[in-house]
Amino acid sequence: MNNQVQNIHNIGWHFSHEYDDMVLHGITSNNVFEHIKRINKLPVVSSDIYFTDEIWDFHSAALESVPKRKSTFIFTDVDTNFKEKTKFYVLTKMWVDKDKIQTIYVFFSNIKRFINYLVSKEIYNLEYLSLSTIIDFFETINMLAPNTIQRYKVAIQDFYVFYSSNYGRLDWKEINAFLSKADSHALKAQRKNNKWDTIPNDYFDRLLSCLVNVMNNKKAAVNDRGIAAMTILLSQTGLRNGEIRDIPANSLESIQILDGTKTAYHLRYHTSKGVRGNGNYKEVYTVMTELACKAYTVLEKLYAKRRAEIGTDLLFVPLKARTLPVTENVLFTMLKRLCVIHGQEIGCINVREKYPTLYHCAMKTYMNRGLCSRIYLQHYKPTDTISVPRPHQFRVKLCNELVSQGVSIYYIQRHMNHLRKEITYSYFRQEHEGNQDRIFAESVMKMLVTGETQILGQSKDLLLLRINDFIKKSKLNVATNLEEIITKLTKEIPIRAKNGGICIKSGPIRECNKNDETDNFYCAFGMCPNLFHSFFMVDINYEKYKTLIQTIKYNHEKGFIKAAEKETEKLKWIAKKFLIPELEELNAEINHKGEVTIKKKFPQTSFFVDNYDHVYSEVKSWLI
Repeated sequence: MNNQVQNIHNIGWHFSHEYDDMVLHGITSNNVFEHIKRINKLPVVSSDIYFTDEIWDFHSAALESVPKRKSTFIFTDVDTNFKEKTKFYVLTKMWVDKDKIQTIYVFFSNIKRFINYLVSKEIYNLEYLSLSTIIDFFETINMLAPNTIQRYKVAIQDFYVFYSSNYGRLDWKEINAFLSKADSHALKAQRKNNKWDTIPNDYFDRLLSCLVNVMNNKKAAVNDRGIAAMTILLSQTGLRNGEIRDIPANSLESIQILDGTKTAYHLRYHTSKGVRGNGNYKEVYTVMTELACKAYTVLEKLYAKRRAEIGTDLLFVPLKARTLPVTENVLFTMLKRLCVIHGQEIGCINVREKYPTLYHCAMKTYMNRGLCSRIYLQHYKPTDTISVPRPHQFRVKLCNELVSQGVSIYYIQRHMNHLRKEITYSYFRQEHEGNQDRIFAESVMKMLVTGETQILGQSKDLLLLRINDFIKKSKLNVATNLEEIITKLTKEIPIRAKNGGICIKSGPIRECNKNDETDNFYCAFGMCPNLFHSFFMVDINYEKYKTLIQTIKYNHEKGFIKAAEKETEKLKWIAKKFLIPELEELNAEINHKGEVTIKKKFPQTSFFVDNYDHVYSEVKSWLI
């Protein structure tokens, strides 16, 4: 039995002898719940939170770094039949201490939405819940991003486990099987779409040069020098936002290397990555470059007086900062302001099309909100835009640079504090992919302009009309000015490779103005009307087709009829809109240019050239 204060999520909990010790190990007991209901008070040491309260606000007791919104649990809209159970679910999740408060909040929010759906169907007990109702619920949220849908499955599954352990065993084998199944293809597609891009070399070089000048300029404003030094430190170490703002002074350490002939420096800092619970961390180190050491030293001297005045050991303590450590938004806002002041020097004004992967903001925002002195804004128009790297892009940039220089992936993994080397590998792509995107777009555009290949899809007529209209207005000759036409067309009509097609709404120069979560879902399954495609993509769509067949088979075997029907509709869409047109166009190309030529130029089509009749009949059978 316990009779002590335990610190969980940086919150002090007083567990008296009436609390079952097993609750802290995930084995809950109704005795604990009954005791809390009887005294009507949560065992939080530093604040009064009553069990019957409609709002449980842990913000005053939890870490300041946890947003108030995500440490406040609102039960007002939870049906009475589920309210007590969800309250004890939240408490149990906090006591077991496997997830951070923010994660528990997300689980709770997802479960609330699920419960509200059940109540709308007049279901007030999980014992009466069928698999078909679960599937129907997920139909109502299928417009959400794949990873969000997966989080709902995990949360509901977790609630089922809690419910079954504390309120009677549930027969939920089929439901558990459904909730355990992840849509790996959609998740993979979303992860690829959501990857951060690196910072282009020419932009980065100018920005870094400007930051060094500001940092070293003793006549510059203190906070301008401070954010310049912090950004330099960010670019050199690759620390995450939350890690760099928590760095304390006196964290720079040195060792003698090469028989004492040289000194190497490293930075000691804390990270919560891979550590359970709020307020817990581990101490790690990162190697410091000469420039990083300079930035660190400037920050240590620059805020020495301020540090002493407010009694803190934090390295970065901007003047007039309302909260310390500063929030990640403050870091980014200070960097944006600095880029406005030095916009011409950095070359970050009106370059949206040149650097599409950076953050962009209209200058009128700064003018309307007074985010920057009028002295610096007088040279700008409200319609001007500023382009600034997001803080995480500095981390991606550093990782790319290290890989490009041939540094061991295992060293980079440790330097970047990645939990797995696969994460490190995933960072290395953006700069090269940007070039590949441009090359791909120009090569496809060349085929379209010269008529070398036919395109397929709902938007093909519109696309060809725009291409021909552009060529006509430009007064350029395809025969003599082909390369110039291709370059200009790729900027005017951006196209981008997607999973099984080419999107005409986004490209290496311009992002899609409809690029929301729903469109990501459509892209993942090739069901977006803005896609066009050609016969040489048949292998990608055939692979999706085969995967869907396996999914349909699985759902039929498990009795998930509605899910099977949904997958069948996807399969028919791909067969009708993609595969059949691609196969028929492939056949036309074979008849026109010969099998050898097609297989040599498009080796990915070799299987379909050799097995054309069989594949065509197989796909066609789904449309009969």
